[in-house]
Amino acid sequence: MTAQNSGEPMHTTKPTQCDSSGNTAAASSRDQLDSAEIRNSERVTATPSGLKTQRAIDQWLNQYSLYHQNTLNKQIHFICVPMIVFSILGLLWSIPVPPPIAHWGDWVNIATAVILLSTLYYTRLAPSLAIGMLIIASISIFILSHTEQWTGLKAWQWAVPLFILAWIGQFIGHHIEGKKPAFANDLQFLLIGPLWILADLYRRVGIVY
Repeated sequence: MTAQNSGEPMHTTKPTQCDSSGNTAAASSRDQLDSAEIRNSERVTATPSGLKTQRAIDQWLNQYSLYHQNTLNKQIHFICVPMIVFSILGLLWSIPVPPPIAHWGDWVNIATAVILLSTLYYTRLAPSLAIGMLIIASISIFILSHTEQWTGLKAWQWAVPLFILAWIGQFIGHHIEGKKPAFANDLQFLLIGPLWILADLYRRVGIVY
């Protein structure tokens, strides 16, 4: 599987890009550099026999990184992306399932089905990252299964405000970055975002993926 084209060049969230003197030429030049940078990251250059081309997972992570160069935006994502994932699982957990399926147990629901499907997708890209994501998802499901007992709230009652708050943080981060979110050009980046954070954690502790 190879990374797909991420689409048109990204623009800042400001109505226009210009410096204090009103000169838009520099902004146009920055747009062109951004565009060229993204296109270059998407290419897998033909190499002589014996040399390895870039792996699909590396292509995806490198493309995603191009949308997240600002340090503050990165820090916001390290907080907000896990919040979004957890809140989505909470919303999916709250969706009723047919009674015959519900009899199989609390863990058999739409949230666990989505986790299994996403794990298959991640396994195709990087098995070690898929294992990490599955462990994190399993911990999340364990927490969700006890949420009402611990807090007296149903999962959706806290998942909705958490989801909204996290996305507000995300868009603030991208306003600071001056670029649209990656998923605006390819929805698959919604699945790559959590991997990007986990891959960063792996690198910090020396785990190969």
